[in-house]
Amino acid sequence: MKRIGQPASSQFIILTGLSGSGKGTILKTFEDLGDYCVDNLPVDLIPTFADLLGQSGSEINRAALLVDVREGGALGRFPRLYRELQRRQAATLVFVEAADEALVRRFSETRRPHPLGLNKTILSGIRAERQMMQPIRQLADVVIDTSRFTVHE
Repeated sequence: MKRIGQPASSQFIILTGLSGSGKGTILKTFEDLGDYCVDNLPVDLIPTFADLLGQSGSEINRAALLVDVREGGALGRFPRLYRELQRRQAATLVFVEAADEALVRRFSETRRPHPLGLNKTILSGIRAERQMMQPIRQLADVVIDTSRFTVHE
């Protein structure tokens, strides 16, 4: 859907989802394809970022940003901000997820702690994040399940 004042070829993607699902790898792929990419942009800055994109003319016509659980409590404001953004500008919300078993395996392989599981098991962190992210998942235009993908795929 083209919005007023936005070039026909512009693309604005907001990437989100579960930790360990491959969001960072997908963001790097967008960057390799020439998109202007931002990782971990604070939720409250998304409208300003979108406005700047609209003002850049043809200078930046493809952008992707990643928003995730690192945002903490401010993540609760994302659904409202995203709905407001959609009224002003075309944007695509992509939610990346994987099955619990795949996420546990990935965290075990990398030996990294889950962002919400510092004092808990990896699985309990995954489950808490899945619940926290559910309102955002429901808004997603695209949901990608990476359970059966490798980082190269």
